[in-house]
Amino acid sequence: MEIISGNIFDSNDQTIVNTVNCIGAMGAGIALEYKYRFPEMYKDYLSLCSKNEIQIGSLWLYKTSGKWILNFPTKLHWKFPSKEEYLIKGLVEFKRTYSHLKISSISFPLLGANNGGLSEQQSIEIMSHYLSGCDIPIKLYKFNPQSKDILFTQFKEKLTKISLTEFIRYTNIPSKTSIMIHDIVLENKVNRISDLSNVKGIGESAIIKCYDFALKFQLPNLLF
Repeated sequence: MEIISGNIFDSNDQTIVNTVNCIGAMGAGIALEYKYRFPEMYKDYLSLCSKNEIQIGSLWLYKTSGKWILNFPTKLHWKFPSKEEYLIKGLVEFKRTYSHLKISSISFPLLGANNGGLSEQQSIEIMSHYLSGCDIPIKLYKFNPQSKDILFTQFKEKLTKISLTEFIRYTNIPSKTSIMIHDIVLENKVNRISDLSNVKGIGESAIIKCYDFALKFQLPNLLF
């Protein structure tokens, strides 16, 4: 087991873990980042929550053409803190099922830490104990807001290779907001796309469109 200070989304493991609550909200922390990066998964998550199928101790594996995402409930409600017993139930279930699920390598955030209310040390001790004996590579990621983000690098590169007019046309973000995003990104004032949420005047709709641009926009061949 390896503990890393960095960005879990840049992990080279087959599977990465998302921490969720049981009521259908991905409004903060790492879950919000997953919501932006995997909007189709978020829609399925809402549906499962509406049917009470996301519960403490249950794990939901979502497969994309790239990463697999293991959704791990650490809270009943986003308003309430995580509890050690919630982590233990999920970790016991992971250890029981990971082989059957064909998970070959996995990266976890520190479960229950940060927005969950548990300390990093509590999380590491619980995870180390209950994941011991697993015969696959496991990484525990301590979030580092200054770490590099491949998706942000791609976003910035695309911005530099097209005109502002083309960016506005593709994203349909209002001109004033587009100019703000363009300048902030190219002046290296943020490290991640989600950091734009801290800028007054940039709303969630614009941020979602930025993620869509970063993930889907293809640069014209003539620019290479």
